[in-house]
Amino acid sequence: MSQPRLLIVSATFPPSLLIGGRRPARMARHLRGLGWHVTVLTVHPLYMPPWDPAEARPDGVEVLATHVLSPRAWARQLRRRQEGQTPGQPTAAVPQAGWRAQVHGLLHAAFKAIEFPDEFAGWQPLALRAVAGQRFDVVLGSMPPFSDAVVAHAIARRCGARLVLDYRDPWSEVLSEDASYGESRAYSKTELQRHRALENRLLREADLVLGVSPRICTWLQARTPVPVQLLPNGLDAPPPAAAPPRTLPLRLIYAGSLAYDRSLDSLLAALAALRAEFPPQALRLVYAGPHGAQLQKAAQEQGVLDYVDDLGVLPRGKVLALYQGAAAGIAAVSARMHYCYPGKLFEILGAGCRVLMCGPPGADALELVRTLGVGETDDGSGVQASVQAVRNLLLAPPTPLHGLENWVASEQMARLDGMLRELLPKS
Repeated sequence: MSQPRLLIVSATFPPSLLIGGRRPARMARHLRGLGWHVTVLTVHPLYMPPWDPAEARPDGVEVLATHVLSPRAWARQLRRRQEGQTPGQPTAAVPQAGWRAQVHGLLHAAFKAIEFPDEFAGWQPLALRAVAGQRFDVVLGSMPPFSDAVVAHAIARRCGARLVLDYRDPWSEVLSEDASYGESRAYSKTELQRHRALENRLLREADLVLGVSPRICTWLQARTPVPVQLLPNGLDAPPPAAAPPRTLPLRLIYAGSLAYDRSLDSLLAALAALRAEFPPQALRLVYAGPHGAQLQKAAQEQGVLDYVDDLGVLPRGKVLALYQGAAAGIAAVSARMHYCYPGKLFEILGAGCRVLMCGPPGADALELVRTLGVGETDDGSGVQASVQAVRNLLLAPPTPLHGLENWVASEQMARLDGMLRELLPKS
């Protein structure tokens, strides 16, 4: 058989620094090495800030980046220019008040009414044009945004390819559990039903469904006869055989977003309680991300602002370097994201750094960290529990991480290769 052809549809892709681009990039890189001809269909980085031109795309992979017919995206870009924000950086949240808030609400409602299932709905005609006349054996849509699945479905049906839906986050389950997911106002019952109906149709017509965490897979398997396979994110490479020596002062590293209700409040309370034991000159909370003002405000309220080093948004290479010699890397999920294994968790482990996993009781990621024995968990159940988790990390001697062989990306992608080849016609 000739080299099989795979199209990955993902609006998020390097050079975007958004964590959602790491998974499709990893798929593209490894599957090309396993004998696939890989094409990635994505959007212009303009629509997915922050980005970094130095963020490399996989070698040997054809990348087709198009524009999007998106009033919401255009409105954001106009606002960025008016506010003098730097291209390529995340859009700062500017509070709206009075008539501005009313206008913003009306515009948002209007955009939402015409952009279904999300603001990338207008991508489809440009996406179809970009791949017109090309043949693919498998089309994989990686979500979110949910329009990735709609575009992948349309292309697969046009060229007779097998359709794979890849869930980095759930779709209508999250809209049902938290109606404001990704939006500034709640969904109506009619809107929820519309999302559910579209997703059900795509699930029925898919040939394979992938989920990034056990809970997502359980939700989806109850809704479709199609096989739903667990394919978690993984480590780009095994962790170092020897733990890097710690540097002083001791550092706790949090890199990334504080969106979707993520909170470090319990950690900040623990720092306040540990001040006599670990003063600011001996311990630093290092933050690299777009929400430094939010973190500093919370730290000031807890009386620990003097512990915080806010580095702003950094390229991925500099973020990974921060974990070297750190006491722990911090990953966080909120109650809204109790179902996920955050990609940041695997970045931390890949650097050979232990993890402080923050989230609500019962979150999948907390259970994973406990099972693997790669750090401490903080479920916000009380200051003393948080203090003990932080103290354990600060006092424990640096030791190499073991038992992560099955979590290396090459192992996960070999499994994916096998699943995709099962979809190909038998010769």
